[in-house]
Amino acid sequence: MDKLTIAGSAYSSRLLVGTGKYKDFAETKAAVDASGAQIVTVAIRRTNIGQNPDEPNLLDALPPSRYTLLPNTAGCYSADDAVRTLRLARELLDGRDLVKLEVLGDSKTLFPNMPETLAAAKTLVAEGFKVMVYCSDDPI
Repeated sequence: MDKLTIAGSAYSSRLLVGTGKYKDFAETKAAVDASGAQIVTVAIRRTNIGQNPDEPNLLDALPPSRYTLLPNTAGCYSADDAVRTLRLARELLDGRDLVKLEVLGDSKTLFPNMPETLAAAKTLVAEGFKVMVYCSDDPI
């Protein structure tokens, strides 16, 4: 099978998995390892990757040397909040700039707010981020 190439990096697995909904980081690690995925999405607002030094850190379970961590902006409802969240993620992940942008417009359906998403994407791209976008064709 051909490798999947994203932002200049090649992957043998085409599966991307998330880190939400597990009871702890040990269960997260076991699930990610079993999946064979090489790219793991991380909700920065909900998961500690170093921003809370006194709490368990996901990076101890899923080291960036083994996985491509794809920070995402789950829970962000404005462009400013999403940009701030991804700047923090880049700082905590030693300059890694591949990110998943999602700016929500509706808390019930989780549909994206496309005008805010576009504004955030423009800022992030201008700052050198490689942006994967959660989007729809219908702005809220």
